[in-house]
Amino acid sequence: MEFHVLASGSKGNATFVYEDGCGILIDCGITRKQLLFKLQNLGFKEEDITYVFLTHDHYDHNKNIHIFDQDKLYTAKKNVESIDEYHTLIPYQHRQFGKFDVLTLKTSHDASDPIGFVISTNETLLYMTDTGYVSQKNRKYMNNLNYYIIESNHDIEMLMATKRPMFLKNRILNDVGHLNNEYSARLMSEMIGENTKEIVLAHLSQEANTPEKALETYQFIFQEQNIKFNHIKVASQVDVVSGGKYEN
Repeated sequence: MEFHVLASGSKGNATFVYEDGCGILIDCGITRKQLLFKLQNLGFKEEDITYVFLTHDHYDHNKNIHIFDQDKLYTAKKNVESIDEYHTLIPYQHRQFGKFDVLTLKTSHDASDPIGFVISTNETLLYMTDTGYVSQKNRKYMNNLNYYIIESNHDIEMLMATKRPMFLKNRILNDVGHLNNEYSARLMSEMIGENTKEIVLAHLSQEANTPEKALETYQFIFQEQNIKFNHIKVASQVDVVSGGKYEN
């Protein structure tokens, strides 16, 4: 399995997961031109997108989901008005998509019907952003996976120091907001295991976080828990961040 976080952040999100001729695009909050340019640089074409998953109906995730034939699109029931039963993803049910077994997870965000995924072939990948917390039910499915793309949105002190209005700060901090660095790091300190190969920190706030701060928090928490794990990357709003069995 290989994966490519094409863009991650409040200005647009898209991730491409691929194995053996089968590709899943998760979200399309970037332009078609950006999407195809980034895929082309990785050696892919638009035809390599076999399935399109939408995590939720916020603009930075669904902005250009309409460029795809709806037959390719799968999401939870309330995220797309016209979605039919076949294309509806139901939390805690497995579906087979070509090479991939996909388990849909219910997340906690102020959107219509937010979801995340555990995607499996002979390897396993968690994709989870835009959630205020991670339920005990979800944690049961997240243990000792190979790869994690997990939200690490903000540093609380940095968020509180921004000029954002208090209602917006509270929205980000609450249970239907976003995961902060410390929560994300403590979560991963409990979830990772001997099978874990890589963690990618995703959906970082440009105002209330930095890659250095997110990594520093992870390093501090992991040291505190006596965990030796250095394979942590930070996703970018601009640059592609690749993982899995991808070879440059």
